Amino acid sequence: MRFEIDLSKKVCTYAHVRSAKSEADCREAEMVEAETRINSPMPNTKWTYQELLKEARRYETKQEFRDKSSSAYGAAKYRKIIDDVRAHMTPPRMSWTYEKLLEEARRYETKQEFRAKSGSAYASAKYRKIIDDVCAHMTPPRTSWTDEMLAVEAKKYKTKIDFKTGSNGAYQAAHNRGLIGRICSHMNKLRDKWTDENIGEAASKFKTKTEFRENNLGAYKAAHKRGILNEVCSHMTELKTDWTHEMLAAEASKYRSRTEFSANSSAYQAAAKRGILDEICSHMEINFIRWTDAMVLAEAAKYESRSDFKESSLLAYEAARRRNLLDAACDHMEYKAKPWSDEAISKEAQKYQTRGEFEKASTAYQIAAKRGILDEVCSHMTYTERVSWTPELLAEEALKYLSRADFYRKSQNAYVAARRLGALDEITGHLEYLDTYNTRDVVYLWLAEADIYKVGITSENLGDKRIHEVAKNAGFMPEIILLEIVGTVRAKQIESQVLKIGKPVSFIRSFPGSSEFRHFSSDDLVKAIELILAG
Repeated sequence: MRFEIDLSKKVCTYAHVRSAKSEADCREAEMVEAETRINSPMPNTKWTYQELLKEARRYETKQEFRDKSSSAYGAAKYRKIIDDVRAHMTPPRMSWTYEKLLEEARRYETKQEFRAKSGSAYASAKYRKIIDDVCAHMTPPRTSWTDEMLAVEAKKYKTKIDFKTGSNGAYQAAHNRGLIGRICSHMNKLRDKWTDENIGEAASKFKTKTEFRENNLGAYKAAHKRGILNEVCSHMTELKTDWTHEMLAAEASKYRSRTEFSANSSAYQAAAKRGILDEICSHMEINFIRWTDAMVLAEAAKYESRSDFKESSLLAYEAARRRNLLDAACDHMEYKAKPWSDEAISKEAQKYQTRGEFEKASTAYQIAAKRGILDEVCSHMTYTERVSWTPELLAEEALKYLSRADFYRKSQNAYVAARRLGALDEITGHLEYLDTYNTRDVVYLWLAEADIYKVGITSENLGDKRIHEVAKNAGFMPEIILLEIVGTVRAKQIESQVLKIGKPVSFIRSFPGSSEFRHFSSDDLVKAIELILAG
């Protein structure tokens, strides 16, 4: 199967910026933009100032406006009139004084309850490092478990899963002390030994695959591993629609942007698979900027230093860096070097807890290293000894944890090393898969900007949540091309194959998923889509 993809339709055209060929032209383009921004519609949209004002009045908060009318919100933000059109809305934050925080905290009995029911107050108190003061009246959240107390607590439960769910603190304490086997000896086994017969019996109780997966994950996974999932689910209701070309076009006509379309209808994926997405989405708006060279140069011309450029327009700054335009775009700027004295370096270093954090956040790190005072200014920092991980050490480390997610959170270096050495599946075979993040059975592909795409794997249970999390961190508005269920084993293999295509994208800062962005040509994109659809 081949897909003819016309990338020219994916480029946002801004004629008044693109025509700027010199600094003078850039300045002139900027003045024209300023004069027309308020009363002119955003490129490729229909929004006038009056329509934006009317649309904004339908919502009570900025968050609601952004979530339910992203097109209007984007247009207002682009024209820099967002504060005007949302003047009637409820302010999103409260200015917390020490007295207000104390009063708010007294309404709750535990820190957990405080955090869950008044997140902004909790976050404010924690940021100011007064959380212990305002929570002094609260009940301590932990119990100091003795071995005898753990044994008594364990007797209340019939299975290890019930024990962990009902008294996680006791379970973790017992696990850390190596007491699980002894104090849980009276319990039933955690897992059934699934046969084809009892898998079929378990599946017969449910009407849909989703219901089956949510209520009996063990049987569902066993059926999937044995390749009998479709067979045991043959009696179930099929929730998918058999989309025709006409149905897809009609469905697409309901939405004003691809993001809205992909978030609300399975028709988006069906259209992407058939290669007709551009055709049925031709009426839709482009709500976000795809930076061209001319646009980057025009944006950079607004700033007098690189630091101002980076702080005020990070997306344009990163686009300039990715396109190797940064030096050219910043040629007119002043270079402001901070004069670091030894005392200033020492004071700067006190802000950080680790050397890694210091190195990433401050130029003072490199200067301290050159002057030979790095050990001195970092003497207060936490030092984590580096381990040369072997398969044996990794296997020993993995035994400390209850799930892959727990392993990743608490020993990320070991987890990454295991994945790099290809030993992850082997050393985590004993772990309980109790969270949806471990069922990574879907491969996804989405467009970030120009020729930049993101490939990755996620769980069917999570839908497109992972895509939007990564896009938010990267500063992109995702245009989803594929979300394909291929199974946990094939998902990893396909992801590795697709990541060999194209060229890696360089970001100025790292974030979860940043290493999986690629520059794809038209041919590269077709190859990636074919690999994913081949399953």
